Amino acid sequence: MKTVIRTFSIFVCLAFPAADGQAADTWIDISSAQIEQVGKQPWPGGCAGTAVNRLNGDVMVNMVGHGLWKTSDQGQTWTRLDGGAVSGRGECGWSVQVDQNDPKRVAVFSLDGDAGYTVDGKHWKKFTSLGRNWDFGSVDWASPEARVILVGKHESGGEVYKSADAGTTWTKLPIVMDPVKKMDECMIGVMDETTFIYSYANGIHRSTDAGGTWTQVSASQPRSKIPVLFKKTHYLCTSEGLIASHDLGATWHTQGAAVDIWQGPFFGADEETMVAAGPQGVYKTTDAGKTWTKVSGLRPNLNQHFSFATKWYGCYSWDPVHDAIYTTAMSHPAFKNPLSVPPKSP
Repeated sequence: MKTVIRTFSIFVCLAFPAADGQAADTWIDISSAQIEQVGKQPWPGGCAGTAVNRLNGDVMVNMVGHGLWKTSDQGQTWTRLDGGAVSGRGECGWSVQVDQNDPKRVAVFSLDGDAGYTVDGKHWKKFTSLGRNWDFGSVDWASPEARVILVGKHESGGEVYKSADAGTTWTKLPIVMDPVKKMDECMIGVMDETTFIYSYANGIHRSTDAGGTWTQVSASQPRSKIPVLFKKTHYLCTSEGLIASHDLGATWHTQGAAVDIWQGPFFGADEETMVAAGPQGVYKTTDAGKTWTKVSGLRPNLNQHFSFATKWYGCYSWDPVHDAIYTTAMSHPAFKNPLSVPPKSP
C-alpha cells in the first residue's frame, strides 16, 4: 500500500546574498511539515540524502529513520518509496543515488539501519546488514540486473566490500578506503560486473578481475566518492574540473574548463547540460564543461557539526525540469533553492 502524506504549509523562504553575479539564493524548507507527520526520528533527525529523477523532476529525500520519500510537487505532498527496505540515515552526499540513464533505478546506502535499492522503480531489495552498514556505495548501473555493488563500511578502518548478488552476500576486498582519515580523497566505483576503480589519496586504481588485483591508471585525484555513468561515459569530479572515461576507466581525460567540483555531475536533457557542486557553490554547464557558471551558493550552516559543505555531510541534487537545487544534511530539513522563477498563471 502506498502511503501518501498531504501537507498544507507556509514555507519560510530564507534569502542569502549572492556572489559571482548569480541571483540571490532563496532556500525553502520543504520537509519539516512532513517530518512532523511521519513521527519521532532517531538521532540526529532531519533529512540525510537527496536525489532527483532528471526526466520528470521527482525529488527523493531520505528522512532519518523513516526511509526514502518522493515528492512530485516540490514538497507539497510526499509518498514513501522504499516499501520498508530503508531506515537509518545517509551520512554523506553520495548515500542516495540514481541511475542517470534510467532514474527510476535508485540506491540508498544508509548506516545505523537498513539499506537497499530498486532496479525497476517498483520492487525494493533490502541489503544484508554488516553491522552499522555503509557510508556510500557504487552500483553497476551499466547492467540491466545491476547485481554488482561496492560499499564502504562505516568507521571500519577503511573496509570495502563487494556483492555480486544484489546485496545478499558480501566479500571483503583487499583495498583500504577510510574516510575517517582521508575524507577528501577516497572513492570506489563499479564500471561493469568485473571492472572496478578506487582511490585513497593515490590517484585512480583499476581492477579487471572483480577486485582481486589493482593497477594505477591515472594520477588525477577524485573528489567525488563514486563515478557517474551517463550514455556510456563515466565521470568523476576533481578540484581541477570534470574528468571522463570512455573505456570503463582504463584512461581518463579532463573534460572542459577548470572548476572545483565534488558532487555530481547531475545531468539535464543531454550530456551537454549538467550541474555539479563544490566547496564554493553549485555550477552549471550547457556545453559539456567548456564553460561553467555559478548558479547557487551552498546552503549556510544551521548546525556547525553537520554542515552543508560538499566534502561530506552536505547532499546536493539538481532538478532540471523545474530548475532547482535541493540539499540535505543530517539534523537539518531538506531545502530547495529555485534557480528560475516559474511563469505566473494567467
